[in-house]
Amino acid sequence: MKNTMMNLTEEEMLELWKTRLRLLPARRDCAVERDDGIDIDNVLLTDIREWYARLLAGGSVQWLPVADLSAEVECATDDEGVVTAQLPPQCVRPVEWKLAGWKRGVVQFHAAGSYTDMCQRNIYLRGDALAPVAVLHDDRLVLYSVEPGTAAVVEQARCVVRPADGSYCFHEAALSTMHDYLKL
Repeated sequence: MKNTMMNLTEEEMLELWKTRLRLLPARRDCAVERDDGIDIDNVLLTDIREWYARLLAGGSVQWLPVADLSAEVECATDDEGVVTAQLPPQCVRPVEWKLAGWKRGVVQFHAAGSYTDMCQRNIYLRGDALAPVAVLHDDRLVLYSVEPGTAAVVEQARCVVRPADGSYCFHEAALSTMHDYLKL
């Protein structure tokens, strides 16, 4: 897939949605006045924000902005080598994480309370450097595990991120999901 990332301001995104919904170009050869109409811009902006939030939370990683946030991650390691990492504020969801000493990174993030999460409570079933496990708890990751008595060092923390400037960054192919969102 060709890397054709779009980076649009909110105004540009609104214009794009109006065009795709065939609300533009507007007719300028007549005058119509109403005082009971809706503010279409505010309605569309609400839809745009919700669509983008859903896209960041569950869309294809190839369509989204991904950054390595390892320098911004704060970790705590307990006596058994279980690592708790606080997700940075711009992280929407983790994509790939690796701790120093792990033979491979993790790309699957299990839900808190899942069967895999419950297995981590048993020292014999717990993830380790050969087969690490990551469990997502709201705004933190619990990573299993490192050698007990060693401090965790995050080598890689690739995450889908929300642009800090409030722009909309995504691959142009993600526009195909707009119609699914609006159920057109």
